[in-house]
Amino acid sequence: MYEHENAFPMDFWAEDPSPRPWTFRPTGYLVVILSDADEAQRAETDLVAHGFAPRDVKLYTGTQILENYEVYQDRRTVTDKVVGSVTADSEGRELYLDYARQGRCAMWVRIPDENDVPKALRVLANHDYVHMRYYGSDRQIDFKVS
Repeated sequence: MYEHENAFPMDFWAEDPSPRPWTFRPTGYLVVILSDADEAQRAETDLVAHGFAPRDVKLYTGTQILENYEVYQDRRTVTDKVVGSVTADSEGRELYLDYARQGRCAMWVRIPDENDVPKALRVLANHDYVHMRYYGSDRQIDFKVS
């Protein structure tokens, strides 16, 4: 696998033939599903203004997510399909794809220390999000707007 500086779980590169993005099990990331790209950019700006490093925030439009998934599907081998069915977060994958089909934007925020998650939640409380999920070291926590 090719390592790139500041890689996020959903990133992939042409020279990396693995289906890594959709089989990776992230740890230390808050994923925020926002209404659209404009709202995601406002949320990113707000996080940075409140002390989160710009390199720890990455946006993916719905179109980017769907295109990324299409590349993933093309790269999967039989082994990937078997192993992925056991190890991958398939529920999360389907959730993100459904939001992407609705035109939503995903913002990934690198937060390795779970104690810093409440600060991010306070900053994001006034933004138009529909779902947040934090991938901790031993569990995942969902925050969903009803």
